Amino acid sequence: MLLGDLSRDDYAKSLPPVFARLCGKLKTLDLVNLPLGWQDLEEGVRMNVMEFETAPAEGKKAELHRKFIDIQLLIAGEEAVEYSLSYPNLALYEEYHDEHDYQLTEQLENKNLLILKPNMFAIFLPNEPHKPGISVNGNRLLKKLVVKVPVELI
Repeated sequence: MLLGDLSRDDYAKSLPPVFARLCGKLKTLDLVNLPLGWQDLEEGVRMNVMEFETAPAEGKKAELHRKFIDIQLLIAGEEAVEYSLSYPNLALYEEYHDEHDYQLTEQLENKNLLILKPNMFAIFLPNEPHKPGISVNGNRLLKKLVVKVPVELI
C-alpha cells in the first residue's frame, strides 16, 4: 500500500512512474465537479467517481483484487479504511469474481486503520485487502474516485 496527498507539491516524488503519471492527471481535474460514474482516465485505465454515505465497519466486507490496483482518492468528506498488509488467507474469503476482479471477506486479519481526508489517496496493490467507506464521526456523505490500474502497467 502507498499513501499520498495531492495537496503536497512533492506527492509524486517517491511514487513509481505509472502512479505518478496517473496521480498527475488526477491533480489536473476539477475533482469536486467530476460527474459520477465510470470514465476513462487514459487508454486502458478507468475510474469510478462515486458519492455515498459512510457506514460503521461492522457489516461491511473487505475486498481484494488480483488483476487491478486501486488508487482510491477522497474528494470530499472523511473516510476510514481498514486494511491489512498480511498476505490474505484465501480460505476466509468468498468466491473470487473474475469478471469484476474482487473477492470479499468478513474477517480482516491483522487490520490497521487509515483516515482519508480530501486530496489524500491510498494505492492498494493486488492481494492487499481493504475495507473502504467506514464512518469516522458518524455516517456522512463522501465523494471519492477509484482508479483501476491494470497490473500489467507496473
